[in-house]
Amino acid sequence: MLAAVAQIVGSPLGTAIAGRSVGEVSDGSRSLITPAGYAFSIWGPIFALALAWAVYQALPGQRNRAVHRATGWPLAAAFAGNAVWELLFPLVGDRAPVLPAVLLFAIVAAAATAWARLQDMPLTGLPRLLPAAVTGLLLGWVTLASAVQVATAGVALGAPAQGTAAQVWAVVALAAVAALGTALVWVARVAAGPFALAVVWGLLAVAVDGGPGVVTAAAVGAAVVVTAALGVRVAGRRQRGALLVG
Repeated sequence: MLAAVAQIVGSPLGTAIAGRSVGEVSDGSRSLITPAGYAFSIWGPIFALALAWAVYQALPGQRNRAVHRATGWPLAAAFAGNAVWELLFPLVGDRAPVLPAVLLFAIVAAAATAWARLQDMPLTGLPRLLPAAVTGLLLGWVTLASAVQVATAGVALGAPAQGTAAQVWAVVALAAVAALGTALVWVARVAAGPFALAVVWGLLAVAVDGGPGVVTAAAVGAAVVVTAALGVRVAGRRQRGALLVG
């Protein structure tokens, strides 16, 4: 509960402490794969679902359920990591960009742990739907965000933000996101829908941002690949609801 609330208040608190927002720092070291600004609105559903799940799992009748026990600590760690990142990035995102990047990879690891544990849970209904939705969306978004964070850190450390070399690295990063997203969709048994939705949302926002044509094409291509992987999985599975939602 504390971690779910902390990640909601972390961003305005970080802005107040640093005197500048996450967006302002990010804009100062934009890379070719930084998504269009609207893409970050995905945090709204993630935060809302995280809070709903935190409240639900804390109810007396839910405390001994295996799904909450299995996913609770990794998700709490991911939420707490988000809160710390929201404080850290405005402070040092342009001066010591490696620190928030390392923290973001830790958030990815925590979300991935919860997502992996969720795959073997036999429950249905809200006890599974809420953690599946929040875990899938969170993991999908931070998967893309980690690539963006690395690119942003590179620009902050002096790597070129434009030019041929920047375009090559942008395409490589997008291909890596597509490969990882496709692999996770392919092995998923539940919650592949929210995960793929978040990844594709971010990839299309990279394309919408209006970068060089080759980067835009790579972003759209990556989104198509992840979407196609989900479509193939859904078409070949009987329990489509569990795969898509949880």
